[in-house]
Amino acid sequence: MTLFLVAGTAAPLAAAEQEVKLMGLGYFPQEVYVTVGDVVTFVNDSTVPMSATAIDATWDSGVLEPGESYALEVTDGMQGAFGDTYNTESTAAGLIDYVNPAPLELENNY
Repeated sequence: MTLFLVAGTAAPLAAAEQEVKLMGLGYFPQEVYVTVGDVVTFVNDSTVPMSATAIDATWDSGVLEPGESYALEVTDGMQGAFGDTYNTESTAAGLIDYVNPAPLELENNY
C-alpha cells in the first residue's frame, strides 16, 4: 500500500530546456525540436549585439548584447520561425518546432 501512495504522488515531468546560441552570422542550432511548456534560452555567444524575434513579432528577445540571454517558454500556437531584427542586413534564421518530432534516425547515426 505504501508503494501505491508514493507512486500516486509523483511530481509531473519538468519542462525541458534547450539552448540556441546567437553566433553573429546565424543561430546554433538553427532548428530546435521541443514540446509545449519547454523553455528555449537564446544566448548571445558572439561579439556583436543580436536579437531573436518571431517573424510575426509576437515574441522578441530584444537586443541581446554579447553574453546576455533570453528565456522563452514554448506555447501552443506560437510562431516558431525567427530571425535577427536588430541587424537589418542579417540573414540569420531559425525555427522552434513543437509540432514535429526531431528527424533522428538512429540506424544512420554513426
